[in-house]
Amino acid sequence: MGTKIGKKSATIIIKALSSGVVPPRGAEQIAVGRRDEICAFDSDLRDAAEGIGAFRFIIGEYGSGKTFLSQLIRGHAADMGFVVMNADLTPSSRLKGSGGEGVMLYRKLISSTTVKGMMDGGAIEALIQTWLAGVEARASERIGVPAQNLQVRDVESQIDIDTERISMPFFADFSKVLTKYYVRNRAGRDVADQVRWFGGECNSIKEARDRLDIGSCVKDENWYMFIRIWSEFAVMAGYKGLVLIMDQADVLLKTANSARNANYEMILAMYNDIAQGRSRHMAAYMCGTPEFLENPVIGLYSYGALRTRLEESRFEKGLALNSGPIVRTKPLTAEEQEALLLRIMELHQTANEYQSTVTPEMVERYISSVRANSDSVSPRILSRDFIALLNVLRAYPDKDFDGLLEGRSVETDTGQEFI
Repeated sequence: MGTKIGKKSATIIIKALSSGVVPPRGAEQIAVGRRDEICAFDSDLRDAAEGIGAFRFIIGEYGSGKTFLSQLIRGHAADMGFVVMNADLTPSSRLKGSGGEGVMLYRKLISSTTVKGMMDGGAIEALIQTWLAGVEARASERIGVPAQNLQVRDVESQIDIDTERISMPFFADFSKVLTKYYVRNRAGRDVADQVRWFGGECNSIKEARDRLDIGSCVKDENWYMFIRIWSEFAVMAGYKGLVLIMDQADVLLKTANSARNANYEMILAMYNDIAQGRSRHMAAYMCGTPEFLENPVIGLYSYGALRTRLEESRFEKGLALNSGPIVRTKPLTAEEQEALLLRIMELHQTANEYQSTVTPEMVERYISSVRANSDSVSPRILSRDFIALLNVLRAYPDKDFDGLLEGRSVETDTGQEFI
């Protein structure tokens, strides 16, 4: 059960739930029945903080909880001191493509960057400035002068000292742009070119040479190498690592065979990179349906190298151990559904500043009526419909609760993700 929150936060949550989407903030307020999954993610984050990366696939039917879990990871990871990047895959922004799709995905990830205290994204410059403040502190200690008395060359030397041990592709250019950012920012000059390069907005090598005197920029074939740099840089800036979340992976099922295989090859490369310890402080998550994972013709299992890495053993099948790379969302029990709806009712009352006449017994009858009409109902449909019921009862207090439930049918959830 969540803690007490204010009217504004409750309103944001209720509006999102009533629209059938995951709240942008406050997912922990309605987190019920996800203990096993959350324990698995906690284990990942602890490992990543110790330098052991993780790559998980969150698998479940539409509306079963994938996006909700990813939002829980996002908030919890930021609270733990991680940098978080998240983006939905779309036809125009995916891991591989022939028309800049990889760059578009990178741009979305960078613009989404979140740290504790900046949960609405846009935290890349804050991350850079946090690191530069540390550089100045180390330069001050090394030279023995107050930070305000440092010369630019002192900080430039410290940047070289702090980055010389890093031997990653493109990191030398990354370091040069950091230095240029510092010099120009300290002098009060425009740093737009540097920020554009960090964000993947530099459109060509020629532009990079002309504006920044370096020979690289983010491209479709290298964008993940820059994500690896950000993961290392996050640790350099005092954070525990990087959490990377990619949702709506089912979009890859709708691409042509060659494009789909190119994306699966990229997933394999990322999986191997993290599993083999090359990205030591990164935890990556990809969300999709069972078809995305298991379809033998167009799913991940159609790509042999991925199937051998991801398929559960005959001993694990059906046990939901969450010890391997696959985390499967589980349906909420009747008790968990009741706990969820009671919490939603609390938030609805806070958001609308009223006292509901709905009792826990009435909530039980609502759940019974839903389950009588459907063997399986998603948390999204359950919650959205319950909020609509609360809205009706608030507007028309004379309406009979049980009468409103009579004859109600339950729709099948085939839309975008929810809790």
